[in-house]
Amino acid sequence: MEIKETRFQFNPQRGQLLISEPFLADPNFRRSVILLCEHEEEGSVGFILNRLLTLTTDEVIPGLLTINFPVFYGGPVEQNTLHFIHKANDLIEEAMPVSNGIFWGGNIEAINELLLQDKVKPEDFKFFIGYSGWGEGQLNIEIAQKSWWATPAESEIVFTDDLEEMWSRVVKNLGSDFAYLANSPKDFNWN
Repeated sequence: MEIKETRFQFNPQRGQLLISEPFLADPNFRRSVILLCEHEEEGSVGFILNRLLTLTTDEVIPGLLTINFPVFYGGPVEQNTLHFIHKANDLIEEAMPVSNGIFWGGNIEAINELLLQDKVKPEDFKFFIGYSGWGEGQLNIEIAQKSWWATPAESEIVFTDDLEEMWSRVVKNLGSDFAYLANSPKDFNWN
């Protein structure tokens, strides 16, 4: 099956969601929704939002956090690293703004104190092992090849716990040119 031509042009930038097209062969990214946290001339960094692992933060780094957070598969790059995104605004030093109300990283040790003071809630955070990365110009090429679509990130989608439906929901939000793909089977041999 081939994706019909659309009138849309996608230009990746920090604070967008990257949505994999439904026929993407790479199993690392099949039906993935990625928060693009950095997009520079040298390359791009993002985290897969809809791939929950069976790991928790305490299994990854015992004793670091007072709450045992679930851990997501951020992507195939540097899987020996732990990253996090959050809604803690400027409460976490060194956090990098990604989009309206969405931040990346910062002083991880501040999380315990903020939770204790009820300034943040556990659902304000997502933790990732590894990340999704692209070298210079690589993401632009993949978008030109129609491997990815892009749309502005919304906090409600980024921090949803409805992971099963995230990809379909975001595809539907792209509009009528894409809505027909939202309910396509995961395996096109079933069709």
